[in-house]
Amino acid sequence: MKKLTFLILAGSMLFAIPVLSQEITIDTIKSPSSDLQQFKEDLKAGVEDFDSAKDMNAWVSASNHLGLIAKKYSDQWAANYYACYSLTVLSFIEKDSKKKDAYLDDAEVFLNKAISDYKSEYDELYVLNAMLANARIAVQPMARYKKYGDIFKEKLEKAKSLQPDNPRIYYLNGNSVYYTPKMFGGGAKNALPMYEKAETLYKNESKDDILKPYWGETQNNQMLQKCRSEIK
Repeated sequence: MKKLTFLILAGSMLFAIPVLSQEITIDTIKSPSSDLQQFKEDLKAGVEDFDSAKDMNAWVSASNHLGLIAKKYSDQWAANYYACYSLTVLSFIEKDSKKKDAYLDDAEVFLNKAISDYKSEYDELYVLNAMLANARIAVQPMARYKKYGDIFKEKLEKAKSLQPDNPRIYYLNGNSVYYTPKMFGGGAKNALPMYEKAETLYKNESKDDILKPYWGETQNNQMLQKCRSEIK
């Protein structure tokens, strides 16, 4: 039962949106130029659209757009990284189990491509892998906590060995602990130190380069407030 520590519930991380069919074509992406600067501009615009989406249609459309960017710039690890990230986010929101897994199947393809493109070990790829494993648990918690809980822990520990100052490590661990029953060492009081550490590390993180992931700060701050409110 303690392995359920690794389950992050959907509400801890993201937003409620449905799965909607979107008609979107490669023509919506900017200039076909293949140079690095154009790629970074296309990717940054796609990620900003995803982050700033305010309604259901815009959220799903932004995820689809990131997928198209990944297909256009298929040899760029970061394009595949963000496509995987967006699909993993959507899986936490979708209520239908089959659709959740379908999102994650696609996300895993993008993740594997990103790992292949990067060609060396990178903490952010391990963190994203952990997040994806956690999303698999969320589909069927009791049936999957052992297999994917072990993967979640293993990937975050590997990320920490590569870069102990990555705030997303502590944010994801904080979510795990928060949503674990108190009888198994979970709850707000035990999760708070992890969120606080993540908060400090987020403050030191640059947000100037889209090729250096920086997601999670807003959600971490929300969980900090939630924990502090509950502890009072």
